[in-house]
Amino acid sequence: MISFLRAVFLILITITVTSVHAQSYVIEKTQVIPLELGDEIVGEIADLTRDAERNFYLPDWQQHMIWVVDSQGRLIRKIGQAGRGPGELTNPRSVALHDGKVFVLDNDNDRISAFSISGQHLSSHRIDVYLSTGMLINDDGHIAVSSVLAPSFFTVYDTDGAKLYDGGSREVEARPVGVIGGSYQLFQHISSTPNGDVLFSPVKRYEVSRLHWDGTVLATYSAEPPGYTPFSVTPTGSGIAFRPGSWVGRPLGIGDQVLIQRWKDLEDGERRFQGDLFLEDGAVVQLGIELPFTFICADGRTLYGIDTTPVEEGEPNPHIVVYRLNGGPE
Repeated sequence: MISFLRAVFLILITITVTSVHAQSYVIEKTQVIPLELGDEIVGEIADLTRDAERNFYLPDWQQHMIWVVDSQGRLIRKIGQAGRGPGELTNPRSVALHDGKVFVLDNDNDRISAFSISGQHLSSHRIDVYLSTGMLINDDGHIAVSSVLAPSFFTVYDTDGAKLYDGGSREVEARPVGVIGGSYQLFQHISSTPNGDVLFSPVKRYEVSRLHWDGTVLATYSAEPPGYTPFSVTPTGSGIAFRPGSWVGRPLGIGDQVLIQRWKDLEDGERRFQGDLFLEDGAVVQLGIELPFTFICADGRTLYGIDTTPVEEGEPNPHIVVYRLNGGPE
């Protein structure tokens, strides 16, 4: 009997330790940076990046410009303006910095535009990516442009606009209506890891890929955590039954780990943001980390997002919010 109780006690200890380990990571707020733009009003921020001086570059797809603010959120300059001519932007989706230049995915003009750091327009080059949604640039000056509808993960251009190649191949998806409010452009689903690999989320399926820049798949991150609903289309007698499923958002490389951001469907029909943490090789670290919203980019364990709650409460502009992934081995 004593041996049996001792065995049960050891099992309980093991379960407790395992449970604590499985819940060891949390997302905690560290800073709030209000956007101080004077009389200027922000529309919708689509992306975020920082330069060596820690200034923020924020593409605004409603105001059709790039806001440049300092580390305290104070306006430094605006880059671009609404339109289709040289130096003008229409629905800018992504921004990246390389070789002292600002590169912008000028989405509705189907081009990549380059500006100097001071905001002078330098060049614009057409791209042939159908319904582009995201852009990255690597140290070699190669620019990857993604689309959720393309048969490749991304298409790569040089900084002069020449197409170099299509990165890999994948299953072509239908337009993600119902998953993201009917607009394919209002989200990001591609990002870089700290070592320069590419992370790609297909949005409708929990099958995030880490890729080399030639399109080779290096690892896959997949799970079916509680509250995750797969996308499905089922034939019926009168047509098809469409279930939009749980949106899978922009994956972020955090050190040697990968954070997958997604919706969690609740029993009352509401949804909540959660994150799942993986090792680089695809092994699960922790599922179901509570997220206040989706984050745009990461720098080490620091996560950056845009909080629109202040606008809903009467303030003129949103805040940049800074969180940190805490827990586990540093």
